[in-house]
Amino acid sequence: MLFSNINGIHKKKIVLFTHNNPDGDALGSSLALLFYFRKLKHDVDLISPTEYSEFFRWLPGTDNIIVFSKYTQSIIKKKIINSDYIFFIDFNNLSRINNIRDLFLYSKAKKILIDHHPFPSCFDFMFSDPTASATSILVFRFISDMNNLSKIDKKIATCLYVGLMTDTGFFRFPSMTSETHFIAGKLIEKGIDLNYIYDHLQNKYNENRLKLLSKALKKLKVIKKYRTAYTSIRASDISFYSYKQGDTEGIITYGLGIKNIVFSVFFFEEKEKNPIKISFRSKGNFDVNIFARKHFRGGGHKNASGGTSEKSLSESIEYFLRIIPNYYKNLCFPFDITSVT
Repeated sequence: MLFSNINGIHKKKIVLFTHNNPDGDALGSSLALLFYFRKLKHDVDLISPTEYSEFFRWLPGTDNIIVFSKYTQSIIKKKIINSDYIFFIDFNNLSRINNIRDLFLYSKAKKILIDHHPFPSCFDFMFSDPTASATSILVFRFISDMNNLSKIDKKIATCLYVGLMTDTGFFRFPSMTSETHFIAGKLIEKGIDLNYIYDHLQNKYNENRLKLLSKALKKLKVIKKYRTAYTSIRASDISFYSYKQGDTEGIITYGLGIKNIVFSVFFFEEKEKNPIKISFRSKGNFDVNIFARKHFRGGGHKNASGGTSEKSLSESIEYFLRIIPNYYKNLCFPFDITSVT
């Protein structure tokens, strides 16, 4: 029923939502859907709760993104109320879109999830697969299920390919499957410019980003006993630079690159009164999704997750250091993290 309605001749009002601080997969998959639905002649809006990184502004279609913080709530509310379908892309819980979530109480639109994170909330229609290496894969499947792969053009393919690349670590993460490579091949057949994409995704460091990276590396601490590394950035650290959204991206990977380290954590105090943002990365069997959910109101994937803390930066780190000893066996031996009490 859903496919026939969206594929039909009647124009629909569709709103696409991505999550706070959207990454490459969130932007790539949602922009691909924006282009795709407009090809079907639907009226489509793409809304991001927060600003996105300058690093991705080269992506086709970013000038179409409505950033919630730049508009009045009444404008967004009107779009939600008048919509026929609302898509939630690359997240599966409304807590990921902050103050926008209450606006959906006024909408009778069908709510559709397209996401690859575990433990999804319930929506009217759900395209959810935690085994998929990126939400962009699910968008490709969605278009395929509508028998419309022929409508994937160079712009759509570029967006989906960026989603695949960024959420698989340039096709290196354990989540990679043969399907990922198969879809990447199909996207390449659409004539995407691989050199252009790789150039923009690899040349991501400007002077300010390097200075912030330098500060983070100076603060890097290694706990050899627990095979863990962590670092942090304070609000005062970024006050000296022209900080832009995304300038701290990639800092967490340096800790995980240290020999014998299996768990890397990055604490980020973007503003003194805001919650502390925390990123978690791991190797092997240590499940940072469960760790983030249990201790930092977060979640994500087994080897890549995020969370928050209402404590100060120093208090958040102190709390983290107190609980880490509970995970000694999980970090040093192939035990199941769910056994920790």
